[in-house]
Amino acid sequence: MKVFSVGLAAFLAALCASWGVATAAVTNKKVSVSEVSFDSHIEDIQWCGEDHRTVLLKTRNGRLYRSKDGGKTWMEISDLLKTEEGAPGGAPGGAPGGPPGAGGAPEGAPGAPASGVALVDSIMVSPVNKNIVVIVGTKRNHFVSEDAAVSFRRIRYTSTIHNFHFHPTRAGYALVSTWTDACYAKSADSAKKEEECNHQLYYTPDLGRSFKLVSEYVVQFSWGDKHIQVQDNIYFTQHRGRSGDQPRYGGWSKNVDLMVTKDFGRTVSRLVYRGNKFLLSNGYFFVAKVKDAVKQTVTLLVSTDGGVTFSAAKLPIEIEEKSYTVLDTSEGAIMLHVNHGGEGGRDTGNVYISDAKGVRFALSLPNNIRAGTGECEFDKVLSMEGVYIANFKDSVEASGLRGPPGAPGAPGGPLAAAEEERVKQEELEAEGLQAEVEKKHERVASKGRREDVTRTAISFDKGGVWSYLKAPKVDSRGQKIACPPENCWLHLNGITKFNEFAPFYSVENAIGIIMGTGNVGSYLRSEKDEVNTYLSRDGGLTWIEAHKGAFIYEMGDHGGLLVMADDTKKTNQAGANTSCNNATFSDVVFSWNEGQSWYDFELGSAPLFVDNIVIEPNSSSVEFLLYGKRENDNAGVLFHLDFAALNQQRCKGIWAADSVSSDYETWSPSDGRSGEKCILGKHVTYTRRKQTSECFNGRDFERPRSVQVCPCTIEDYECEYGFERAVGSVYCLPTDVAAAAASTAAGLNQYADEADAAAAAACTSSAFFYTAAYRKVPGDVCEGGWVPEKVAVPCPPHSPVSRGGKLVLLLISLIVLLMCILNYLAKTGRLKAFFRNTGFETFANVSYAIVGSGPSGWGDGDDVQKNHHSGEEMGGRDETEDDAPNLVNFSQGSGRTASRLGASQRPSGADDFELGDNASAVSNRNRPSSHQGETSVTIPRLAPAAYNEDSMELL
Repeated sequence: MKVFSVGLAAFLAALCASWGVATAAVTNKKVSVSEVSFDSHIEDIQWCGEDHRTVLLKTRNGRLYRSKDGGKTWMEISDLLKTEEGAPGGAPGGAPGGPPGAGGAPEGAPGAPASGVALVDSIMVSPVNKNIVVIVGTKRNHFVSEDAAVSFRRIRYTSTIHNFHFHPTRAGYALVSTWTDACYAKSADSAKKEEECNHQLYYTPDLGRSFKLVSEYVVQFSWGDKHIQVQDNIYFTQHRGRSGDQPRYGGWSKNVDLMVTKDFGRTVSRLVYRGNKFLLSNGYFFVAKVKDAVKQTVTLLVSTDGGVTFSAAKLPIEIEEKSYTVLDTSEGAIMLHVNHGGEGGRDTGNVYISDAKGVRFALSLPNNIRAGTGECEFDKVLSMEGVYIANFKDSVEASGLRGPPGAPGAPGGPLAAAEEERVKQEELEAEGLQAEVEKKHERVASKGRREDVTRTAISFDKGGVWSYLKAPKVDSRGQKIACPPENCWLHLNGITKFNEFAPFYSVENAIGIIMGTGNVGSYLRSEKDEVNTYLSRDGGLTWIEAHKGAFIYEMGDHGGLLVMADDTKKTNQAGANTSCNNATFSDVVFSWNEGQSWYDFELGSAPLFVDNIVIEPNSSSVEFLLYGKRENDNAGVLFHLDFAALNQQRCKGIWAADSVSSDYETWSPSDGRSGEKCILGKHVTYTRRKQTSECFNGRDFERPRSVQVCPCTIEDYECEYGFERAVGSVYCLPTDVAAAAASTAAGLNQYADEADAAAAAACTSSAFFYTAAYRKVPGDVCEGGWVPEKVAVPCPPHSPVSRGGKLVLLLISLIVLLMCILNYLAKTGRLKAFFRNTGFETFANVSYAIVGSGPSGWGDGDDVQKNHHSGEEMGGRDETEDDAPNLVNFSQGSGRTASRLGASQRPSGADDFELGDNASAVSNRNRPSSHQGETSVTIPRLAPAAYNEDSMELL
């Protein structure tokens, strides 16, 4: 163990005083640091036990370690996982034996356990009982512990475990799946001698002492949802034929159905024909049903009664749906990302928000960035209700990089007045590199080219209104940021750049605190020297630059302690971490006043590549685990950082918040648009530690909270079916009048009455109907105040023609017919004969002059004469016709929504259909996506089956 003094930070901060970094009295303050090396790189860390003091660690070589003091000291426990040589090849209950699993170090290899010891493939902790730990091993050796890994017993299942799912409420129950031996046969001849290759599903009621077969030819499976009391149901998708070798499709299949058993496999019934993938979350049941297997399109079905009835999700536009990602279901509505395919569409999709029933969806954010695996750059701020941060793709038009009309900082935007003074003061100061870059892109755009850029937006009302992040005015050195005010926002990296930069991050216990890496400007940059670390302590309303450079970060003590390490350099890299010129401190920096000042200490003389910083799932401790690897070294290195050694006093005065003697203050989140500080119709007051109070909250801290209902404003409403908002605007405008008419006619519009519904149902092409463009955000509790007014909307073009319209059409038809008859008579000479027969023959030889051709004409005779004889000048083709806009059929729009935020899209196959819980038990680098809950380390994901076995299941 090493104890490092923090006094060095005060010296460095004083030496670099020009940075403007605040310091505090830190004499005799020390951080306890313990360093441990492991046999190979660290792959997984899990907390278990009721008090989260026991930590399990798995290395790349498949060895298992245990710490009983929060990660300070470690003991290898691989020897507890004894194998049984010559174990039978068949699993109890008829489960056929599988081949030895791949992975880990082979026996006899350097760093491998002794012979007879299993290699660890994965660690799973029960969500019901934290003392229950399952170790899925290689070579068909699997183990379970009921005392937080003090002892283990073998699971009586000797096949390879492909997936293992704990029951949501019963500690002893679990679902287990395996592929039969025939799937692993080395040749076709040996495969014929084995049974058919298929994926089999079993359940155990006694933690692996016995197993019973549920079904075969299974693709995906899950227990039911405890929120609607169907947790004992087993749902699974299954190949309809159930014979021969199980196909492994790379997309949506018309031969896969959704099934259910309510008696553990004794009877099975079909729920959804062609239901390929499904997801259960917070009372919602989602099913992706194949619509067209050739085009690889699907339809989303939603149920709120456990699958008794399903309704098709209704999107505001008719457009192909390739795959879905369920972003959030935690607040009485569904945030749904839909991949519509189309050109360039594989990396973007539209985000829709549902009504309270989860059936009718309205567009919330177009062109949301997504990865091919289904992860989306969309995160819920876990400590706040209704606050989301997302990245979307925008286009630079010929007018330069100015944001869309209505955006913050843009002319006419709702925040323009508030920013006017700032614009005047900073307009002449926006120079330097950033300004040059903006000018360069503006020149590119002015030539008629479109350039896709990524921008970050935030919503404070559950996706109803989106606005750009407000950029800080000064950097972490106290210097003014050079940024053109009309194009100056903050943009943060999302989950798709996980391997390069830490994504935006929040934890449930750290009220209002958000951290992220990115840059200030008009769009998100990818150059490492342009990326800095930012922090917000008011739920994303305002931001500061916390530190120069890209850092990896974690929060502890309920947000009272922030710890960071450089994410792009080795720690203690010569000339990089202790130099003022490079704008970084030493190896690790931390703050106990929410970023107001930072302190640092070194981890040692040997450089280290930091992989991540993690903390126990509640983020209430002051003990952190930092791990990584050293250059040219296969060993894994872990540091236990104990900030309790700082001997900070316990905060006091929680019930006397805002008083001089108290370490606490009251704070209410706000969206910055009104003085009421209301979000989702309520004024919430939290008690949090004062930023200037240098004390710790403690692990058992409980935060007081009070709520008052607010009057309604336009921000409490989202757009109705057929309407949408632009980013930065609060006004809903019609984008699909047919959808609006259908919704109103069906009586689904929240503020439309029966007369409006009747008018919409009887809509004719020349008429209009009245409807409301807004509906209250689900979960919003505001009362009184602003009420949406009805607006007149023209009937859809394909509406039936009215009686008056029919008369007009009949009259026009008669006129056209008469003109055709007259034209025919004129060409045949009969019309001339008719005129002569009616007395017009006396005018047959009268000569005519051109009006205005003589000196006494009414106009400019020369010009008129010229035009009269020059058909090309009067009726010829305009030279500018090539530049005229063309009317393009909507179907040629590459699946583009009727949004002001355009994005190119390209065809793609079916991708993931996943739920992102957004919770984080570990930090942002340890998890495969930013959506990870405390009770679920693995993110459930719905994906079409791929050609490898791992993609066949809900992971």
